[in-house]
Amino acid sequence: MGWISSDNEHEGYAACVAPDGRLSGSTTAGGMLFKGLTGHYPPDTTMTDYEVIPDSEIIGWRGACECGWRGELWQRVTSPAAADFSRRRDYVSPEEFANASGQVEDAIHDEWKAHIAPSEAILGVEAAAREYHQAGHRLDKTVAAAKAAGASWADIGRAVGISRQSAHERWADK
Repeated sequence: MGWISSDNEHEGYAACVAPDGRLSGSTTAGGMLFKGLTGHYPPDTTMTDYEVIPDSEIIGWRGACECGWRGELWQRVTSPAAADFSRRRDYVSPEEFANASGQVEDAIHDEWKAHIAPSEAILGVEAAAREYHQAGHRLDKTVAAAKAAGASWADIGRAVGISRQSAHERWADK
């Protein structure tokens, strides 16, 4: 399962890590699909430029994003006793699918959200800037209407919170 940023510029996921460091987000009945052929694993029957690495050989998980960002490795350990979440170690039985546990996937999702936080914040800045410009245009139009209705520069300045002279300098030529 993946995650999409609000601007649709980032798609993140918890990727399985092969022994040679390649990342995969896809699975098949025989194991995990990894792009590229090394000759160490059988090629997939339908996606011939992918290898199928058995679930038992997956060494861990890492956050990945379509933009190229990669999170730190969460190591897959060989026994439940060796699992230590604080040291980024988790146990998934070699007989099970190699997908990250829910706890590790949640932690990777949090890391990915930190990765996209700047771009998400920029969306807020862009929205506020649009609203600011729209409000400025609305203010210009309402000042023009007030002046046309006979309001003085002193009244307009007072309503806006500026001096009569500042109001005149700002809107007299508009």
